[in-house]
Amino acid sequence: MSAPLAQVTEDTLASIAKAQTTGILESTGIYSYDLSGLVSLIPVVTPFRDIVARTTSPDGNPFAVWRAILNATNSQPDPAIGFDYAGSEVVFQEQDFQARYKVLAFAGLVTQDSFDMAKGYGDPYSIATFNVLNQMLIAEDRKLMGAQSFALKQPATPVLTQTTVGSIGAVSLYVGVAARTGSGYYYGSGNSRGTVSAVSTFGSGSTNSVTATVAAVRGAVAYDWFYSANSTGPWYYYTTTTTNTASITSTITANNTLPSATQCPDMSTVVPTFNSAADNGSANANDYDGFLASLAGDYNGVGQWGTPGSGTANPSVYKSLDGAALTLSGGSIAEIENYLFLPLWNQIKASPTAIMVSAAQAQEIANLILSQPSAVTYLQTDEAGRANVTGGGRIGSLINAPAGGISVPIEVHTSIPPGTIIARTDRVPFPQANISSVLECRCLRDTAQFDYGISRVANAIGGGPRKEFELRTVSALVNRAPVAMATLSNVS
Repeated sequence: MSAPLAQVTEDTLASIAKAQTTGILESTGIYSYDLSGLVSLIPVVTPFRDIVARTTSPDGNPFAVWRAILNATNSQPDPAIGFDYAGSEVVFQEQDFQARYKVLAFAGLVTQDSFDMAKGYGDPYSIATFNVLNQMLIAEDRKLMGAQSFALKQPATPVLTQTTVGSIGAVSLYVGVAARTGSGYYYGSGNSRGTVSAVSTFGSGSTNSVTATVAAVRGAVAYDWFYSANSTGPWYYYTTTTTNTASITSTITANNTLPSATQCPDMSTVVPTFNSAADNGSANANDYDGFLASLAGDYNGVGQWGTPGSGTANPSVYKSLDGAALTLSGGSIAEIENYLFLPLWNQIKASPTAIMVSAAQAQEIANLILSQPSAVTYLQTDEAGRANVTGGGRIGSLINAPAGGISVPIEVHTSIPPGTIIARTDRVPFPQANISSVLECRCLRDTAQFDYGISRVANAIGGGPRKEFELRTVSALVNRAPVAMATLSNVS
């Protein structure tokens, strides 16, 4: 039974009287509202997008098209002839190339209620527009680097080597592997057709493990590994690596968690799946072919990129380290000199403009060179002398000895996963090359905002009244000289 009204009134008055006689303390709770401005914690670092030239096509067409006279020097006839004989005809080889335009777009919406609630604090529409634009910039950087419309080649059968550094008992197991493109790495759009290993059987023990290796897949920046007790599955996700090797140390009956951000920074949070019957999303029909695709794919008769082995071989230089680490030689990095600088000099008689690496490889190069006795390190001091020495350092460039001592800058790129290094050439010194920009983001429509106005969706959260908008670009990456580029993959 509730208390009589008179008692409630007396209790209330007594409380008021107490408050009036005891004063106002901190615990009374008469506070202001110390609200700072809205902060944004989204890094927007897009170095590749920033360096690729952007041009607008004057004509509408599904493709950006260009024609190239290819290098046929090694197919020319001997120019030495006898007197009174006409000279031999020079051999020419012309090839058309095409880059298909594709759409990149992000949308945003803001409800009227969010406007009302943010009154006096911020403009939700401006905040939404700014953040959608930031994501668009990040997406363009990643797609210009790693977008791919054609399928990666199915990996070869992985080889399993038994070891004893795990917790696997006396069982039989199978390992599956599938390869990922750059776009698949960042957006989880899928992987290549998977391949299953032969069975590996342990007759005894409880500390067994296997090391799985697979032949490099050209164009792949990562490999997804799967475990099964049977050759037909079920398959469980084990891990993702940025080299073509993995260590399987335990049996599993459910998908593992994704690798740490240290191992695979910025990788999509979508858990990959395994399909040994068909391509599992490495081909994205909505993608144009980005920089890595233009260095990996073969080209067909009309100059469109396709799966390696399906057409004329890609003319760029390619080498896989198969999980080996970079090494120091003569104060420089042996693998960059031997597999990037030297082959490019032999192929185009020129030096690349820059070496493109991930942060992990930039640190690895610095550690190798600065930690060896062959490196001369200058310790910078201030007026405190040796009591305040600045330590550490970075390697800003490497000398291209095969090209005559040209200094080649090292660039850190956010859209290159660890394990991949690219030698990029921005200028080709060929006579009458007629190339103003080797790499070009060619746009049918450059990034533009479309406002859809006020709309509503009945009986749905966020249904309105609301204002919607979209940022959209229709573009393609043009790489006019893949022959002047080189890729080093599967670097530990």
